[in-house]
Amino acid sequence: VNNFPVVELKAQLALVNAKGWQKSKGTPVNLLYKEGTPYAAPILDGSERPITSYNMLPEDIRGEVMIYEQPIHNCQKGLYKIGYDPIRQDEGTSLAAIIVYKGTHVGSVHHSTIVAEYVGRKESAEDIDRIAEMLAEFYNTQVMYENEIPGVKNYFRRNKKLHLLALQPDSVISKNVKKSKVARVYGCHMNLQLKDAGERYVKDWLLTTLDFDEHGNPQRVIDKIYSVRLLEELIQYNRKGNFDLVSSLFMCMFQVQEESLGKEYGEEKQNKNVKDLMSMMSEMYK
Repeated sequence: VNNFPVVELKAQLALVNAKGWQKSKGTPVNLLYKEGTPYAAPILDGSERPITSYNMLPEDIRGEVMIYEQPIHNCQKGLYKIGYDPIRQDEGTSLAAIIVYKGTHVGSVHHSTIVAEYVGRKESAEDIDRIAEMLAEFYNTQVMYENEIPGVKNYFRRNKKLHLLALQPDSVISKNVKKSKVARVYGCHMNLQLKDAGERYVKDWLLTTLDFDEHGNPQRVIDKIYSVRLLEELIQYNRKGNFDLVSSLFMCMFQVQEESLGKEYGEEKQNKNVKDLMSMMSEMYK
């Protein structure tokens, strides 16, 4: 069963295709290091081969990183979130996917949106781990990944980059998984309850109103998605299929929710501290 807003997603996909937004708003890039700092070099010689469809795969499935918005420099920590659905092994035909999500930033027009993505399969799984690593440094954030695959953590550990992996979303897990016994430190182990939660979070996100246009019409998250592949995956999504970008999106949403649940907990704690202080003062002045 697909609980995503399919009618609205199809309307946006038709618009994106008709107006060519994937090409005009997305830039295929090569990630490289310049003096130790990640840099995204636009591919301008016509050699780019990004995977931009779920239904029509090119012969060359190595893919490219697509950037829809460059990172904001010196932004607050946690503005960006990365979700990573790795491949299972070096041999095979399954694709990996990475999504970079941008939260809310004061003074920035676009928020709660996708700013970069990667879909593809390189010669080795570690070549894709390296893309996740470079995107994490480029957007100054951490990577939440499906941690059934030990190779990802091994790669980051060996390269002394474990700090670029996001910690397990304990609040999300304890809220959605009864008697969870998963004790992994980094990433997230997907099960049915978490898939359920991921689907709910993504649906709520898609229908979130971000702004209103000059005619007073709501501008939702759906209206700001320019990735044909992501739209096609969301439209055709079901639990049994292989939907790489949607899986990466779940990882982003878990981080957003983890942050939100953490704030709620912080506010509860703060309110309790205020009550305790007021109670103590009233006792003093009795």
